Amino acid sequence: MEDKHICQTCKHFRQHYTKDTLGRYFMCGSGHCVYPRRKPRYNDAKACENYRPKETAG
Repeated sequence: MEDKHICQTCKHFRQHYTKDTLGRYFMCGSGHCVYPRRKPRYNDAKACENYRPKETAG
């Protein structure tokens, strides 16, 4: 898999979820960035200069 420099693959990105009437959670198309301050972001937005890849287990 190629590394995409988008917000969703950044370690500073926090995904937003929504809950349906049955109590199931679904990923939204947005979230927020926590570095250097909190700001709203879309999953597929081009990452900023503070981009750091998420660390993967394994």
